[in-house]
Amino acid sequence: MHRIALALSLALLALSSCSTAPAVSSVTPGPQPPAASAIVLGDGRTPDLPAIRAEQERRRAALAAAPFILLRPGLAGPLDAAQRAAAADPQVQDATSLASGARLLAEVMAVGPARAGDLPAALAATCPPGACTRVVIYVYPDTTSLTVVVDDRDQVVDVQALAASQPEIPQELAALATQIAVASPQTAQALGVPPTATMALDYASATKTNLIGTPCERSRHLCVSPVFAWGTQALWVIVDLTELRLVGAATWTEQGQLSQRRDVSEATLQDDAIAPLCDTPQTLEREGWRASYLLTSSDGLELRDVSFQGRPLLASVKMVDWHVGYAAGSDGQRVGFSDTVGCPVFSSAAIIPYSLPTITDEAEGGFALKMIFRSPNWPQACNYQYTFTATFAPDGALTVLAGSDGRGCGVDGLYHPVLRIAPPPAAGLSRMDGETTTPLTTEGAATWPGGADRGFVAGDVRVTPAWGDATLAYVFWSAAKAAEGEGDLPSIGTCCRLDIQQGPEAFVTPPEPLAGDSVLWYVPQIPNAERARCWADMELKDGVLVPHIWPCDSGVRIVREPGS
Repeated sequence: MHRIALALSLALLALSSCSTAPAVSSVTPGPQPPAASAIVLGDGRTPDLPAIRAEQERRRAALAAAPFILLRPGLAGPLDAAQRAAAADPQVQDATSLASGARLLAEVMAVGPARAGDLPAALAATCPPGACTRVVIYVYPDTTSLTVVVDDRDQVVDVQALAASQPEIPQELAALATQIAVASPQTAQALGVPPTATMALDYASATKTNLIGTPCERSRHLCVSPVFAWGTQALWVIVDLTELRLVGAATWTEQGQLSQRRDVSEATLQDDAIAPLCDTPQTLEREGWRASYLLTSSDGLELRDVSFQGRPLLASVKMVDWHVGYAAGSDGQRVGFSDTVGCPVFSSAAIIPYSLPTITDEAEGGFALKMIFRSPNWPQACNYQYTFTATFAPDGALTVLAGSDGRGCGVDGLYHPVLRIAPPPAAGLSRMDGETTTPLTTEGAATWPGGADRGFVAGDVRVTPAWGDATLAYVFWSAAKAAEGEGDLPSIGTCCRLDIQQGPEAFVTPPEPLAGDSVLWYVPQIPNAERARCWADMELKDGVLVPHIWPCDSGVRIVREPGS
């Protein structure tokens, strides 16, 4: 979900003690629009463009002939064979058609080697490293993502379906979204100048988004958001890739004072040293602690099989999503991103690793495992840096935090990281309120009250919130299922809701019995603020421009029950 960095001009201020920054656009901006201007909705029409006509014909052709699914063009032999095997699978064919035989528009969004972090444990023996291929197919009408695993004989060995989800999009669709944004008259109306393709800079892929209150969200379509930056503000153009039309424009959000541009090389972010971490779990054994960790395709760094002094504390914890929403006007509209973090190799994660995980000593004893995920142009506006930190204390407490270092696209954003926590197997689950512990027999969700004496107990393991900068948190408890996060998950939920509907509610609706292993989902709400929380800027230090970070974080604390 690398962002399309569409820019008319960035008014970059050169510091007096450093050289002038290179220009990033030759376009001269017109009058700057007011902050929080009204949203301009599209007229419902699809622009008459050769690229759109070609896409429409490609879709019609796919629906008229087997396998009735849009395939990714230009793939090498083995990957192409795998996507064709996946598309022809009977389960996939059933999921992409109605009982009447009518075909649903579906498209292969990603094809690549199935990494260890992408697969449920049951497939470990079937799919050793390099043996299987992972194919992600998106069904447009019902927003279902199908994850299909194909072995080296082109036999389908697993199919998982996840409703109400959206995959990362390929570059071809990102480029098409850019063309739609440029060709739509609402974009020109918002910008004050006719947009051209030359205004698009540094794009790799577009960003999935939902705009609350528009046809885009009501119909639950696949939408992306090219961003135009101008002065201290950002223009969002929402493009519906299901109907190939513009949904809305002129959604301006205040970014704060723009800073010097700083690019991080692709080579740094996609260093070959990171690739092995996508395939092979690394073992951590120190000071009585033992754990393994693995980089997933889009669920960040997953910490697995954690034990202290030989006793299990945690089966798994990972950072599934980051939902970032902004107020876009006085009428209550909100717009934003659903960011995923993960492996830079064979992955379409939005934010990829900046470096290998680090292990550092803590001042009060113990140590911390940390990994940083970064947009290529961070800390430029509309770029993000996320962190995953696990702190192993000498008393046997594990604290896991999801952190944001901004910079983001506005000073009024709300961050909702989605953490998946799997307690030790067969531990049961109870809710703890002070000295009262109530066994949980069915799935559910609630607002999570604060306090170290309020949380959840799984066997002899206690899970409580580590609030950090959160002002509110939601918690969900669900039965452990392979299709609900044991392997890699696509984006769940929406970027911009202010209520408990953050994605995991799909796993507890309708509630089912908690008859075996259980999973907790922790979703805090963190408000950002310029130079206070979830923010970063470039500052001069020793003659060099370096990032200055005002971080924010929230997570959970996991410890064995007193006396156990």
